[in-house]
Formats: sequence, C-alpha cells, structure tokens
Amino acid sequence: MNKDDVIRHLTRHVLDKKQAKMSVDKVFEIIKHGLKRDGKVVISNFGSFHLKTARPVTRRNPKTGAKVQVPAKQKVRFKPSENLLKK
Repeated sequence: MNKDDVIRHLTRHVLDKKQAKMSVDKVFEIIKHGLKRDGKVVISNFGSFHLKTARPVTRRNPKTGAKVQVPAKQKVRFKPSENLLKK
C-alpha cells in the first residue's frame, strides 16, 4: 500500500479526493515536525517513530574499488505497538 492507496481508501469512506490528499499530507507533515522537534512520535495502538543516528562507515566503490567515507546520518525507525501486531 502506498500514499495514493491511502488517499483512495480515505476518499471512499469520508472525504473527496482533494480533502483526503490534504489530510494525508498534513498527517505526514505533523509526524515529520514531531520527529524534528522531539526525535519521537508515538501513536497509541499503532506504534512509534523515532530517530536513530547511523554512525559513519567506510565503504568501497564497486566500480573503482576506492574506499569511500559515508558520513553519519539520521534514520527513521518504526516500532509497531503490540495491538498492531495482534491478529
């Protein structure tokens, strides 16, 4: 399921397509803002999103064989709630 599928599903139940798209976009915007501000977003009975810092690593360029330093970066991780995992 992708973003368009979520919008299409929401349109069938509640809103027209324009309002559904705006609602889905706003939810994603709120999650991004919460991650930037607090580093964690918890949605009851669904799960939590949190930031994890990946350490810098050295990789090898497959074409040239040269070593390349990949800098540290932030990754978003999702942990589902136990209620979501049931069934």
